[in-house]
Amino acid sequence: MSHLKGSIKKIDVALKLKWIQLDNITYIDSKGRERLWESASRTTKKGDTDGVDIIATVKKPDGKKYVVLILQYRPPVNNLVLEFPAGLVDGDEDVEKAAIRELKEETGYVANKVLLTSPSLPLECGMSDANAKICVVDLEETISQGQELEDSEDIEVYYLALDNLYNEIEDLRKKLNCLVAVQLYTFAMGLNFNNILNGNK
Repeated sequence: MSHLKGSIKKIDVALKLKWIQLDNITYIDSKGRERLWESASRTTKKGDTDGVDIIATVKKPDGKKYVVLILQYRPPVNNLVLEFPAGLVDGDEDVEKAAIRELKEETGYVANKVLLTSPSLPLECGMSDANAKICVVDLEETISQGQELEDSEDIEVYYLALDNLYNEIEDLRKKLNCLVAVQLYTFAMGLNFNNILNGNK
């Protein structure tokens, strides 16, 4: 068992906007010292999880499985970002329902069921309490029914081969001069690392 511990003494809201607030956290560290930390949090969180990322694959006529990905402009990094379909969990739904809804809205694909759901995972725990779960879904159909984007969304759908995901991400990243979300890149690196261990590149 780890000897590390800590506890929050109080949280003072420094600035509250529509979607995000900035907090000054007073906490007690492992040595009993009172310390301060600046943090950001979402104002929209209803339960224990902010959002969901969706891993979906589709089988194409060539017999291969492709990962369904999205590309969109992200103002905080002033660049296009390649990522898994994702979104926030609405207050009246569970994570699995949010995954199915967001996948349909952003890609047009209908998920038959959620095969696997991760626990809540911190996204940038040195700066924010934002978190997400990852859902692996089974697609009901192999043909997109068309996106249902919100007015503020502008999203392109991409399909990259699962068995060559890392290399195809790298090719697309260089071609588009875009960024890659850490969840997607870590997933692809893990697959590629397994290939390297097995003597494949």
